[in-house]
Amino acid sequence: MAGGTKLEPRPVAARPAESPAPAPPPPSQPPQPSAPLTPLPPTRSSRPPRSSRTRRFFLRAAFAFGAIGGTAAALTPIFRADPRKSAAPAPGPVDGVPDERFDERFDEMYAGRRIQGTASGVRVDGRPLHLMRRADGTYVSVVNHFESFPTALATARAAVDDLGGTQLSLAGPALH
Repeated sequence: MAGGTKLEPRPVAARPAESPAPAPPPPSQPPQPSAPLTPLPPTRSSRPPRSSRTRRFFLRAAFAFGAIGGTAAALTPIFRADPRKSAAPAPGPVDGVPDERFDERFDEMYAGRRIQGTASGVRVDGRPLHLMRRADGTYVSVVNHFESFPTALATARAAVDDLGGTQLSLAGPALH
């Protein structure tokens, strides 16, 4: 080689000798001749029979059509509704006639109890009755929260009926 260095082979270090694996113990009995092999019966292919595939396809299709049909039936009223129409009437007097649902204040004796308040807060015998106004304009109370009433006064009266002779708790909604 011109102008180059010659590489000399290096000696390769020998690997340490591995210990041979222990020999298995000699069998206590001589090996028995095995029975002649008989051919196995033909196995089914991994494919299910055609009727099973057809049934499975039918069930999947029926489920899909049912899900699509149910969704369409549930959404149809929403798509058919006119967005320009309001679902709830505007609060306040209509044609100059005041609506009893929006009376500002009330103070009355009902079934031996004094009910005072407005649509935003009600007291029964001086203790607060917690009301909640629902989206449809009705009210529910913590005493009877399974039934809604058209006015705060009607809700307070129903609460007095449900309370009977007991008093409202002074604990607020945080302790409910």
